[in-house]
Order: sequence, then C-alpha cells, then structure tokens
Amino acid sequence: MKNVRVWYRKDGACRFISHLDINRTITRALQMSEIPLWHTEGFNSRLYVSFALPLSLGFRGTYESVDIRLIEENYPYDEIISRFNSYSPEGLTAYEVTEPVMKPAAICYAEFEIIITSEEHTNDEIFDYANTLLNSEKILVEKTTKKGTVKQVNLKENIVRYTLKCTQNGVELSIVLPAGSVKNVNPSLLTDVIEKNCGFEIFTDITRKELYTENWQLFR
Repeated sequence: MKNVRVWYRKDGACRFISHLDINRTITRALQMSEIPLWHTEGFNSRLYVSFALPLSLGFRGTYESVDIRLIEENYPYDEIISRFNSYSPEGLTAYEVTEPVMKPAAICYAEFEIIITSEEHTNDEIFDYANTLLNSEKILVEKTTKKGTVKQVNLKENIVRYTLKCTQNGVELSIVLPAGSVKNVNPSLLTDVIEKNCGFEIFTDITRKELYTENWQLFR
C-alpha cells in the first residue's frame, strides 16, 4: 500500500459547497473512478480520505489536497488525475499527485488573495478606506471560539504580512494569516471590518493561494 496526496482546485459553483459536502463529493468521485484504493477494515468499511485543511464556504482554493491510500504501489499518477477529473463535478479539478511530505499538523499559515469591489464607489475610494484600516494600531473584531463563547480579537496582531493595490478587477489584498489546527484566522473577519469602515456595501472574492509551515516552507 502507498499513501499519495492529490492536489486539486476548488472554483466556480463548487466554492459554495461546504467542506462536509466536498468530502462526500470527492469520496463519491473516487469510489466511482475504479482507482485501486484502500478501505478501512471492520464492519463499516469506508474509503480512506484525509483532507489537509478545510476551506471556508464561498472561498476559491488553488492549493487544496486530499490524501488517499493506494493498494497498487505503482499505479500511475496521471491515471489518478484523469479518473478523478472524469467523475468530479466542474470546479473540482485535480492537477498533480505527489507522495505526502508533511503532515497537515505542520500547517501554520495561509496566504489569501482578496479582490474587493463596490457597485457605487471607485477602487481608489475602497483602497483609501482599506489602507487606513490596515495601517491602524488595532483592528478589533468579535470572534466566536470553538466553545461558543465570544471574545474580542485584535486582527492587527494576526496579520503576518500583506500588500494592497488597485487593479482593473478591483482592490487586491494579498494577506498571510495564521491557519491550521493551533490557530486559524478567517479573512472574512477582516473584510467585514473593511466594509464597516467603508460605510457602504462591498463585494469580496477570496482565494486561498498557498499553505505554509512554521518555517515558511510550502506545505507539500
């Protein structure tokens, strides 16, 4: 047996599918693909699949992965990609298969690309509001913990690095935030504050681009 990591993109209408349903969708596609996959033993046997880090509803993902276990060690990687894409819905596209190098627990940071637009205001106006907020000493938000309690968090302390610029598509914010099992900051918290700071409705298109370890190695 051999573990492999399938890398895929989540885009289009599929970005509005929850992580639980993505799990079901990919599991179903793999079961239909006839790839020689290992199933757990016991009365309720199931296909072995393991995802690195859930992606929030509505986000695009260019660097998503799922680990599977092959019964045939020499099964061709290009055949896995072909069969996976034949049965997965449009918007979930496998593009690479590798042997797992790092465990998901190694993930510490995520890089996001956020495109911000407005129907009533110019990109320059959005840029000014967002830039003022990002340069402030504190960006306070309320965040619900896993236990259901609400606490105030200073997002400024969680922003590792960022760049902000105007483009033809809107105001582009590239930002790195904590991510993983130890600490996870959703960029929607920041975009909500930006909208509040602007005082008018904005539209955001968020893509998770890369995942990094504590030592800033790309998660592989």
